[in-house]
Amino acid sequence: MENLMKAAVMQIDEKVLTACGKFFQTHGLKLLCAESMTAGYLSTLWSLEFNSGDYFLGSLVCYDNQCKTKLLSVSKNKIEKYCAESAVVTLRMLDGLSASSIPGADVFISVTGLAYKTNNPRQKREVGTVYYAFQYRKEKRIYKKQFSGDPSTILMQTCNSIFRDLIAWLPTVIKKAEKHISSNMSKID
Repeated sequence: MENLMKAAVMQIDEKVLTACGKFFQTHGLKLLCAESMTAGYLSTLWSLEFNSGDYFLGSLVCYDNQCKTKLLSVSKNKIEKYCAESAVVTLRMLDGLSASSIPGADVFISVTGLAYKTNNPRQKREVGTVYYAFQYRKEKRIYKKQFSGDPSTILMQTCNSIFRDLIAWLPTVIKKAEKHISSNMSKID
């Protein structure tokens, strides 16, 4: 039974991944990611979605803290104070990604977390603690999740959770933005 449950967890939620892809394509949105814990795995899964070539710009893999500081301008002090696998660093990665010189991105995702025990004595979070954040225009949302299992199971759970939360959040925030634009246009008339 345990192997059957693990196999179910280890599968890509293709239905929700496809829904995300269709949403991006239908709305003409472009996606850019910054990955720490997932180290490119999230990008690999995006690339498996049939229409990903139409919307997925790519991902910066910032597994090492040096990449976070140099590529995404995350403050070394923030990493030292809060640890690399924290809500603060996840949001700073998102800020660095959205400020990057990569043109055309509309939606940004950043992800950090602990897939296995760390040697950092200041890290007090449990293995399986994951943070990921989304941004569309000025709207941001961060999630804290707790997963269990071996590192590969935690990675798959993380990615499937990102897909599910993104397809739940993004339509709502886009509708809110469209209402705001419509409201401002009516004030002009």
